[in-house]
Amino acid sequence: MTAYLVLASPGAQIPDERSVVIADRFAPLAFFLPVVWLLFNRLWLEAFAAALVTAAATALASTAGQPALGIALDLALSLITALEGRNWRAAALQRRGWRLVDVIETDDAEVAFDIHATQALKDRKVPAPSNAKQNLPPLILGRQPGREHGSIGLVPVERN
Repeated sequence: MTAYLVLASPGAQIPDERSVVIADRFAPLAFFLPVVWLLFNRLWLEAFAAALVTAAATALASTAGQPALGIALDLALSLITALEGRNWRAAALQRRGWRLVDVIETDDAEVAFDIHATQALKDRKVPAPSNAKQNLPPLILGRQPGREHGSIGLVPVERN
């Protein structure tokens, strides 16, 4: 099973057809072509940094006479990009005003969005008690509101 992050566009009602569903897993294309993958996903600064690291690895491997170090540096860049690239994409979207509205564990992105939409519509139809606080953040995987949620790599965590 894969965890899917559902991000809603700025100012949109939940569920939103323009929502982005990002799989929190290894990205094979980012492993083989890290700079191209980062550029395709509009991660400009990360792509620039990756291009600099790739250039340094190439220089080490060819002109500096350190092929093992150059290969290790390039492999490390590929692994980091493949493992964390999708989280970088989610963080970049959040910096642009998108908001994380749900985390769903399933086998398919379309199923993840369908589950999210069904839960959001069900939550919207339930009338809130008159003394309930308004504008509460949505519940994510049954987690309690008022707690900070995040992840360390691929591991979800809750902070008090």
